[in-house]
Amino acid sequence: MGYRLGVDLGTTFTAAAMRNGGPPSMLGLGNRALQIPSVLYLQEDGQFLVGEAAERRGATDPSRVVREFKRRIGDPIPLMVAGTPFSAQALSARLLSSVVATATERRGAPPDEIVLTYPANWGAYKRELVDQVISLADIGPTVTCPEPQAAAIQYAAQAQLQAGDRVAVYDLGGGTFDVCVLEKTSSGFVILGNPEGIEQLGGVDFDEAVFQHVVGALGPAMEDLDLDSPEGRTALTRLRRDCVEAKEALSVDVDTMIPVTLPGRSTSVRLTRAELETLIAPALEQTVEATGRALRAAGTTTDQLKAIVLVGGSSRIPLVSHLLQSRFSTPTALDTHPKHDIALGAVQFTEAPSTTQLAAVGDTRTQAAVAAGAGGVAGAAGVAAGGAAGTPAGLLPKPARKPLPPQTRRLVAFVAGGVAVLAIGVFAAIQLLSGDGDSGRAAGSGTGPTVPAKSVSPSLTPSNSAPTGPTLKALPAAAVPLSASELIIPLKISTDEDLYVADANNPAEKTRITTLKGNDSVPSISPDRRSVVFRHSAEGQKDSLWVVGTDGSQPRALFTKRPAECADSIGRPGWNSKAPSQLVVPCRAGKTTGLYLVDTDGRLLHKIFSKTGDGFIVSDPAVSTDGARVIFEYHEGKQNAMMLATLDGKGQPRRVTSANDSDPAWSPVKPGLLAFRRAETNGGLALYTAFVDGVGAPCDGGQPRPLEVDGVTLCRLTDGSKGDQDPTWAPEGDRFAFKRGRNPSTTIQVMSLDGKLQPKPIWTTNPGSQNAPAWTTR
Repeated sequence: MGYRLGVDLGTTFTAAAMRNGGPPSMLGLGNRALQIPSVLYLQEDGQFLVGEAAERRGATDPSRVVREFKRRIGDPIPLMVAGTPFSAQALSARLLSSVVATATERRGAPPDEIVLTYPANWGAYKRELVDQVISLADIGPTVTCPEPQAAAIQYAAQAQLQAGDRVAVYDLGGGTFDVCVLEKTSSGFVILGNPEGIEQLGGVDFDEAVFQHVVGALGPAMEDLDLDSPEGRTALTRLRRDCVEAKEALSVDVDTMIPVTLPGRSTSVRLTRAELETLIAPALEQTVEATGRALRAAGTTTDQLKAIVLVGGSSRIPLVSHLLQSRFSTPTALDTHPKHDIALGAVQFTEAPSTTQLAAVGDTRTQAAVAAGAGGVAGAAGVAAGGAAGTPAGLLPKPARKPLPPQTRRLVAFVAGGVAVLAIGVFAAIQLLSGDGDSGRAAGSGTGPTVPAKSVSPSLTPSNSAPTGPTLKALPAAAVPLSASELIIPLKISTDEDLYVADANNPAEKTRITTLKGNDSVPSISPDRRSVVFRHSAEGQKDSLWVVGTDGSQPRALFTKRPAECADSIGRPGWNSKAPSQLVVPCRAGKTTGLYLVDTDGRLLHKIFSKTGDGFIVSDPAVSTDGARVIFEYHEGKQNAMMLATLDGKGQPRRVTSANDSDPAWSPVKPGLLAFRRAETNGGLALYTAFVDGVGAPCDGGQPRPLEVDGVTLCRLTDGSKGDQDPTWAPEGDRFAFKRGRNPSTTIQVMSLDGKLQPKPIWTTNPGSQNAPAWTTR
């Protein structure tokens, strides 16, 4: 009996699946795993070794090994392998023909038909090159299928999807990222809107970040390594492999040790999940932004999605699911083997002579038209014939270490990566000599249907149908992007207090984003300013932390499991701007009060500060913009002050002010500059600024005050007569918003930093009791 073969030709791994009338099954390509590395090794006789065999030979002779060539498809600059030039298409064809040869050998006959997948955001130019790969491979009848479409087919085979159901496929593989929205039809799936992608971003960049982190930690040991010797090359290749295994291990563990065996020296480098997340978070945040763009292009709101399907090995990183759920409040679906989903779905893909199926194959103009005709809201207008161009990958952060000498950098790059171009000391998603991705995209096209920038709630009165307790109530699907001119403000109207988005420049526009029964207060905005953590209190329940998106998504409890250290109470959190999955939280359990670094799944990472006894209060933490320090309010009896500690919890906190001070907020543009509230001796509350390191003059238009501890100079910006508190900086750092007055008569004011402009309320009429605002990362 004949069979069909589905092939996922990935950047780092290649997988294949078979089907001969029954359920699909994976074809074992390797000896150690079903998939094989997408690696080729050019032998001296001109023949190529493929997969595991190529990896083994390449360990001792990296000049003959080539990897990650899928990233270079379309690049006119050839890849040099042992002095011989090859196009990326030719190398991909060698890999594809090897996969088909393996299937033919194991099945005793060639496949009747082959389905080859490609990234959905590739336009017409690169899809023509896919046809060129098929022609060069000379493998017989072959059809092509977008990778997210294949993943959706496999997901639908396991989930109960009905016609009209929509899913978003988030595909983060070894070398590329793409995302799109698909709608189930009676005959398969249709892609809605315009797929999004980042062509030069994937697991290899995360591997490189870990590798460079270790190399930087070793310092002089790497400078002394003789990379011209076989021992040096072998040691570095082994280290690179161990770095990859360490990254994968942190998907299920919180820390790992990376062994380092160099000639004459053996040691190890510890890597924690938090450190890895710090390295890769900026790039992952860009994938989340791309997902939001794909939803908008498809005219799809989060409540219309059945799930976000996670595909690709790098999608198993826990931070991926966390960021997506925090932003979109939509369930994520991760298969046991995300590296197999695309191959299994591809072998089930069928071409049919219908407009729907033609849209699924890849013409985005037809996709948009079919989507609109099938009831989707994505129109054909604005969708370019060439497909979507990739969004440039964001740079990963640089380590604060002495760079290696240029000669060492060149040798390490050559030995560790074959043809990959690396730069030791820079954590970056490297553009491997490639162009902008796809010249087939028309300028200014691909924007898709217009989505309103703001949806205004018809009423400021909370719904009477809001449930009691923790049950969630569906929110309106409001597209509310948080711009630099908007504030999150808790408003108390009637008996409940909800969070509202309010435009500081046009206050009449405001949108409620929570409708929980109870009170919502002290919001703290995530580093990407798309999610808000707030404290929720309901009658008869302990205060808890919740998160809500500014796009109208439903609120959810922040912790899946409340930390034991927060058993009795939990306070206003501070978000770590350098690690989006980390929060600094003040907590109390029994007689112990402390400040803890936790992740957003409720795991305690470490203690920053704690003290046991009666009469202690720790509150209002704020993490510095460099992610290294945290300042917080400390009360012990009648002794009140702000204390400065390191985020890693090492050393003792030091006192930086001498009075009853609280509500600290770091300037987003001036390192060390702090805004805070001070309780004056006359009973009033005034706003101050200070450089906590004693360097700088914070007072332009305010009133200079006497020196504080450690030579800190203060500047009073308001006179304290009206009760000012809870300052929050504008992203530009030139003004801030704050709460003025005491309940039940309060307002939110905005003023400039220099104190020359008098504070002005953002509303001329008071819509209700107003609480602490949030304008950017607190």
